[in-house]
Amino acid sequence: MSIEGLVGGIMIIVASIGNGESSKALWNTAVLIDKVGTKSQQGTWGASAHEEVNQAIKDSILKVGQR
Repeated sequence: MSIEGLVGGIMIIVASIGNGESSKALWNTAVLIDKVGTKSQQGTWGASAHEEVNQAIKDSILKVGQR
């Protein structure tokens, strides 16, 4: 068993307990686990973090401009 599989299984169990076994929460957790695995394999964590910071700054500027 891989470590990713073990961590993913634990995350799915925790999500199902915390949200009353909501199928949407289980699906979102599975999608998140897949994205984490893909980014880890591709080594694109730095680029993604940079993009998220830029988007947060843009959103903040837009909110301030709407006041």
